[in-house]
Amino acid sequence: MSGGWNTIESDAGVFTYLIDSLGVKNVQFEELISLDPDSLQALNPLGVIFLFKYPTGEKATADKPLDGEFDFDAVDSQDDDERVWFAAQTIQNACGTQALLSVLLNKAGDPDDGGIDIGPNLGDFKEFTAVFPADLRGEALSNSDLIRETHNSFARSSPFTSDATRYAGEDDDVFHFIAYTSINSTLYELDGLQPAPIRHGDAGACPSEIFADAVVPVLQRRIERYPAGEIRFNLLAMCEDLRVRAKEVGDAEGLEREEAKRRFIGEVMKGVTAQKLEEGSHEVWIEDAKKATQKRVEDRKNKGGVGGDEMDIS
Repeated sequence: MSGGWNTIESDAGVFTYLIDSLGVKNVQFEELISLDPDSLQALNPLGVIFLFKYPTGEKATADKPLDGEFDFDAVDSQDDDERVWFAAQTIQNACGTQALLSVLLNKAGDPDDGGIDIGPNLGDFKEFTAVFPADLRGEALSNSDLIRETHNSFARSSPFTSDATRYAGEDDDVFHFIAYTSINSTLYELDGLQPAPIRHGDAGACPSEIFADAVVPVLQRRIERYPAGEIRFNLLAMCEDLRVRAKEVGDAEGLEREEAKRRFIGEVMKGVTAQKLEEGSHEVWIEDAKKATQKRVEDRKNKGGVGGDEMDIS
């Protein structure tokens, strides 16, 4: 725990339940096991959340990232419709929630016009921080009791989701969440550890209909900066609630499958965590899970593999 924020699991069910708890309507997350544009686009994604090992020894210059271009003007725009909501990450362990909020708050709007109903609480937060610079937005996020308490209700059970990047050395294994989404038909990378949103490609060249085709090469280039054996990546797509789509097409089996997923993660994350906290055994539970995960990593290494979240990047 750092600064009142716990680390959360990189899991589609956890992220879905988190945004439900924040009041977001008809949105969920799906995990992708391969970098396949067709599979991603089939979900009509609103954006993606990417978890990766933070390269503590890799430094970008202040005026140019390693890929893409910083777009400072997008944050400072006087036009409310053109301004990108971007917050600096000012506290450890908040990057998962900050990444998903970076998509949600930039997609907020009337669902009939293709926007997301983010609910009254996040709506008030967005309005309150609308004209703030990035650092003050980050402070406002860190100091939001509602967002922090909701985030903390999903305590992690894996050691591979720590984002203590500001204090890590080059030999430490630390992990970080960032977001990619299309805003004003422009592909942006939203990373609170960077000084501004990173634009990939020309402004206006990435309408939502081609988001998958545009973002996959960017993700591939990022992954290619790592050694060939590094497989600890995780990609979550933010998309429309698949229960809504199942109802619209009369897919009873698909609807029940999605309902079952919601029931399961709700029972696990709320019931088990509450029980452990009540018993005073929550920290022991976390430590036991970390030891079990580390054992799986060591077993894989002994067999010639690499541990962590695996994703097909071929």
